[in-house]
Amino acid sequence: MKINSFIPVFLCLIISFISTKAISTELNSTSQKLDQLSKHSQWHDLLHYHKIGLFASYESQADDPKFFLSEEGKSDPYAELQATISAFLQEPNKEADSIQCEFPARLNWLKSKLGNDFFPKHECKEFDDWFNKIDAKALTLIFPAAYLNSPSSMFGHTLIRIDRASGKNPLLDYSVNYAANADPDDNELVFSYKGLSGGYPGVFTILPYYQKVKEYSFLESRDVWEYELKLNKEEVDQFIRHTWEIRNTYFDYYFFDENCSYHLLTILDAASPRLNFSDQFKLTAIPADTVRAISEADLIGTANFRPSTLSLMKEMLNQANQEIRETAKSLVETSNDINERTEKLSDIEKAQALELAYQYSRYLSVRKKNQTKALSQRSVQLLSARSKISDKNAYKPFPEPVFRDDQGHFSKRLETRFGLNDSNLGNNKYTQIGLRMSYHDLLDPIPGYIKGAKLEMFNLQIRHHVETDQTRIQSVHLIDIASFSPRNNFVTPTSWHVATGLKRPNSAPQELSPFLTGGAGYSYQWKQQLFYSLFSSELNVDSDINKGFRLASGPRIGWLTQHHNWSAGIEINYMHDIYGSEFKEHNINFGLSYNLSKNWQLRLESEYQQYFTQENNSKHYDRLNSISFMHYF
Repeated sequence: MKINSFIPVFLCLIISFISTKAISTELNSTSQKLDQLSKHSQWHDLLHYHKIGLFASYESQADDPKFFLSEEGKSDPYAELQATISAFLQEPNKEADSIQCEFPARLNWLKSKLGNDFFPKHECKEFDDWFNKIDAKALTLIFPAAYLNSPSSMFGHTLIRIDRASGKNPLLDYSVNYAANADPDDNELVFSYKGLSGGYPGVFTILPYYQKVKEYSFLESRDVWEYELKLNKEEVDQFIRHTWEIRNTYFDYYFFDENCSYHLLTILDAASPRLNFSDQFKLTAIPADTVRAISEADLIGTANFRPSTLSLMKEMLNQANQEIRETAKSLVETSNDINERTEKLSDIEKAQALELAYQYSRYLSVRKKNQTKALSQRSVQLLSARSKISDKNAYKPFPEPVFRDDQGHFSKRLETRFGLNDSNLGNNKYTQIGLRMSYHDLLDPIPGYIKGAKLEMFNLQIRHHVETDQTRIQSVHLIDIASFSPRNNFVTPTSWHVATGLKRPNSAPQELSPFLTGGAGYSYQWKQQLFYSLFSSELNVDSDINKGFRLASGPRIGWLTQHHNWSAGIEINYMHDIYGSEFKEHNINFGLSYNLSKNWQLRLESEYQQYFTQENNSKHYDRLNSISFMHYF
């Protein structure tokens, strides 16, 4: 081969080698770039890659396959990233919306990493119209208080209000809510089971805020806190984009972890790389705790309180005299002529009676469905009569609570107890440790919590007896709920309690036996003192106790006073054996707690018990005195 003919061939080989190496380098660079992006925390947040619960795996919590563009997207963020970029680069299908329009938050984030001109621009009229209609300026976190009469709301609830730039009335703004899409025909037992086991799909809904206020403040009589979130405009816009992405996506709903509050944290995390709230919750997500996490991140601006219809009515009752109360009640419960019934009152007293009657009519309209039409008509008449009185301020403004619901103690509790059991069988010193996963009992620090309410989940007590050097589980309360709501002439709630788990009965202390107890009755309040009386029943089941079970009933009478720094209570239980084994248990207990700080408490307790042991059917008594230190975390 001649030299001059060899040179072109050699140059072609050199050029080919250089080109192949450049392409290979470019491919490696692209692969590395994609790998880095797929591992980015913000990409994981947009795909809802989180882990909460003991046995959960690290994968997307979205359970709707339509949320992913790759078949492996639920468990492989790299595959989902490749599929997303590929879909964004394609021309839109004339028969369907562009993939870019379905995932605008992903698109916005990828543009910030790859460049605004990396993807072709697609027209997204439906999304643009919706985005402009939402007109988001800021976000507000909404926290309705706990509601013990509903299993899904016992710990409270959270949602997000989208504050419009052009809006003047917050009630007309939109809200983003996450909840279980439950079957309305399911009873409370089925609802609780499915909620605990992930049997319902959880879905995000976007509704006018006034509908949620009506539901919580009016229909369920729940006070509402509104927290302004300190987010910049880009973070707010990204939140709105991501809300569009998940509006039709379902997630398996779980009461204790993947619930309303937890998933609101996940969509906040998706709005900004500086937010990382959801990963702070490893086992459970109690609504008040999630609000605390946001507050501790200094993300909360101003906080506003919206009292419920019931709270407004109770405050009016506190300010009104007896004559005004009686007049207001008669104006609602009878068809008396309004002017004739109020003619002897002064203008300010008339205004007070009419406003109280109006709130009472609204309260009754929810409780008495068969009288809704008549009560609505009466409400209009009361408002009309009130508008004719010039006095504007019939009552003092509703006082904002000293403590917000998120400013109370943490929901988990660690207990250290030292006690002495003085009985006719001898003295026995013991030490005890306890772990409660949530939430609050009657002697816990009351600031930020509902008075007269108790809600505990998984309360484990382990006791060590000093004399015998024996350590064993003393009790495991899986659930323990009590609601002692005081009655008056206007509001007549039923007080109730229910508890279940394992414990060692005094009559059979060697057996850790399953139990179920519950009861109902009435509570009344005098100043700061709460008195309650319930008829209670208890079922104990164990193959090692006489006859294998025991059913007993009797009165449960108590006194309770709760204050910012301390609380105290006395309770008497007299259980009469009805069927099965005879325990013949009666007891009276006293408790006094003093708050050392928000999350530390000192507690003194004393209990006197009488019972018959199964071993020799002889009568015994115990006097238990203890001192405890409680730490909330």
